[in-house]
Amino acid sequence: MNQYKPGDRIGGEYKVLKVFGGENRSGMGVVYLVSDREYPKPIVLKTLQDADSEDSKRRFVSEAAAWINAGAHANLVQAYWVRDIAGQLFVAAEYIQPDEEERNNLTHFLSQGPVPIELILLWSSQFCSGMNYALSKGIRAHRDIKPDNLMIDSTGTLKVTDFGLAKLIAPEGPLRRRAVRPGAAAPVFLGNTIAGSILGTLPYMAPEQFLDAKTVDRRADIYSFGIVLFQMATGNRYPFSIKSDAADITYEYFRAHAEQPPLAVESPIAPVISKCLQKTPARRYATYSALLADLEHIAGALRITIPRTIHVSKENEELYAQAQSYVALGNPDGALAAIDEYVQKYPENDCGWTEKGRIHFERGEYREGLAATTKSLEVNPYNTHAWNNLGILLYRTHATIAEVKRAYTNALRFDPYNTATMMNLVGPLIDHEEWLDAATITGRALGARPEKPLILQKAEALLKVLFERRKLREAEILLRNWTEARPADVDAWHNLGLLSLDSANICHSIECFEHVRRLAPDDNFAVVQLAKLFFQDKKGRQCVECCNELLERGHEPLLAVSLKARALNYMGWYDRALAFLKPYLDHNPANDALWVVLAEIHEYREEFVAAIDALGNAQRLLRGNSSENRTESLQFVNQKIEQILARKAEQQQPGDAN
Repeated sequence: MNQYKPGDRIGGEYKVLKVFGGENRSGMGVVYLVSDREYPKPIVLKTLQDADSEDSKRRFVSEAAAWINAGAHANLVQAYWVRDIAGQLFVAAEYIQPDEEERNNLTHFLSQGPVPIELILLWSSQFCSGMNYALSKGIRAHRDIKPDNLMIDSTGTLKVTDFGLAKLIAPEGPLRRRAVRPGAAAPVFLGNTIAGSILGTLPYMAPEQFLDAKTVDRRADIYSFGIVLFQMATGNRYPFSIKSDAADITYEYFRAHAEQPPLAVESPIAPVISKCLQKTPARRYATYSALLADLEHIAGALRITIPRTIHVSKENEELYAQAQSYVALGNPDGALAAIDEYVQKYPENDCGWTEKGRIHFERGEYREGLAATTKSLEVNPYNTHAWNNLGILLYRTHATIAEVKRAYTNALRFDPYNTATMMNLVGPLIDHEEWLDAATITGRALGARPEKPLILQKAEALLKVLFERRKLREAEILLRNWTEARPADVDAWHNLGLLSLDSANICHSIECFEHVRRLAPDDNFAVVQLAKLFFQDKKGRQCVECCNELLERGHEPLLAVSLKARALNYMGWYDRALAFLKPYLDHNPANDALWVVLAEIHEYREEFVAAIDALGNAQRLLRGNSSENRTESLQFVNQKIEQILARKAEQQQPGDAN
């Protein structure tokens, strides 16, 4: 099988833009994103994995043809053609562009946590609509329903993809017949194959699909979707217990699907999940319409309106795409004319109103954009993109901050990990000086996408403002989230350490600079701060270690000498402190700070005369000094002399009479 890389041309016609997956990583061989002169937008080319098998080739062509014949539907990824190009089979299909969070399938959303019930019901109804349509076009079973094959487009619409192109799975481990519970059929192993064919993805396959996938019908797909429903309701948990190190993983999954009851789930859709996951096909939903009816009943009980799917003709789909293309080409009048025609034909299709609102925004027509976006949300109140756009338009039309926040809050309710929405909200919060919310939302965005450049830029700008405004509590909230999201970010640990120092939280400041020291062992600033902090916290041994490190590096040696001598002194090593300090003082007799340290050592031993002599030397040096801090330092030395003289006088007073 030929392997192409970006820049190559497949058959001299299709330029490869990007390569997805790879051999043994998807149901087919490799998936290519390509450009083609016949299509205004990129398309994907999917290859056949088992390219040497004539039977696989025939099945690939037959089932790809069935997918192509299904045509266009709002909840199906459209397939265009299947061809032999340069001796290799390809099926061409619609490309679902990832959103700003780089998500374009349900797997991406499941990785972020439980899906809101409104979206579970919306996407489930769209799944039923798409599968019903495919069934009406002669596609008996998909056989590989799983989150990877449930695409989510830029309008938040679910689209089923890869019809009939499930991977052929070879059995693993020792091939022998195994006992199962009474009444359950077991695969019959014949030499190196299983009777019939195993087609699909093991974690999502119905029990009967292990026996002979060629004979399964829609009820196997409904079983697979039951597992997807379980994952949506539980935040990507799996309904069965699987030993991942089992010698025969195929049989391990068969046993789970055929024997294990699914784990309990607390969700309004629990009864639907239970019926989808019945072991016997006859006990499951017989049709997608029956499944949809139960979903609609649950939605009604929860007072959730499920927007109905609007079937759009191919001609009008092109009209919608034309409006988007005009925007990209800088033709706002053409874009508006195309989208106006579209919404007149499909007023109950929310994506048209959302696009109309966006076009008005691009034209600077904020009031008109607000009206169109509001109409979109009347049709589909769960469209996170429309709520985000509403927040932008409300702010541009000078709505109250409460209205703006409400729009963005709804956007995040239905998509809690949409960092673009978070960053859109932060701007108005800063403008209205709602510092706590701004810091919290920015920290949340960092947690969701710690490597996204725009978020880092916004976080740095906000932190600077918080420091300037002395909003230290809010700065700490931001930095704590920052260091949690980016534990290797040295600058963030620096800032948090300094902030903790400013608020007199010595222990936490030490923790922060120790993080810096581990991450960047050559960072001298962190060692200096630790030396000071350990001295302040009376941790003499650690202070001395930091001072020794600074002396070895030749970085701020006089500071290191001062701190080390003082630390040795209060640790009780008076003679060692004097012996250590003396050669540095001999070489730097004009350094007033070293004389003050010497005075401190003598004072500690109550050698007041020696202490006053040392301070006298510091006093004389400072009087001849013209530095900016001379006055402050001289006042300190004068006060120390007075304090020591007072202590000396107290010691010389006669004792009280008995």
